[in-house]
Amino acid sequence: MQLKRYNRQKAIDYARKWALDRNSVYHDYENYGGDCTNFISQCLRAGEIPFDESGSDSTKKWYWYSDAKRTPSWTSAKPFETYLIGNNKQGTKNYGVYATFCRYEELELGDLVQKRINGVLTHTMIVTSKVFDVDGELTDYLICQHSYDLKDFPLSQKDGVHSYIKIHGYYA
Repeated sequence: MQLKRYNRQKAIDYARKWALDRNSVYHDYENYGGDCTNFISQCLRAGEIPFDESGSDSTKKWYWYSDAKRTPSWTSAKPFETYLIGNNKQGTKNYGVYATFCRYEELELGDLVQKRINGVLTHTMIVTSKVFDVDGELTDYLICQHSYDLKDFPLSQKDGVHSYIKIHGYYA
C-alpha cells in the first residue's frame, strides 16, 4: 500500500468557500455543541481523503453519510483527534488517513490546529495561509473554522493551548 497525496489546495479552497456559510449536503451541528470538527472533516474530504469504514469500532472509523449514519470522529474534536493520531503510525499503512502531531513551525497549508481550554479539547481549525514579515520570517498562520465562523483569521489571536496536526496523506 502506498501513501496517497492529500490535496491540500482543494481542502483550503473548500475551507475558504464554506467558512462563513454551510454546505447543505451536510448537517449543521452548530446547535448541538458546535460545527467546527464537522467542517474540518468536510475540508479533509474535499482534499480527497476517502471515508474510512475499515476500523474495528467507531473510534477507528471516519465517515458521514447522514446525521444518523456517521462516526463521532467526523463531528467531535476529541474522537477526531483520536482517529487521526491513532489510525496510522509510521510504517503501519492502515486504510485511511495518516496524520501526526507536529511543531508549530512545521505546519503546512491544509494542516490542522486544535484548541484546549483547561485541558479539554474543544475546537478544530484548518490552516489556510502563512504570514511572513518583511524579512521572510514566518510570523503567523491564518485559519478557517466554524463555530464562531472565521475565514483567514490570525491563529495568534485564538486563545487556549494549541496542538498541531500534520496530514501526511492516506492509504486506500
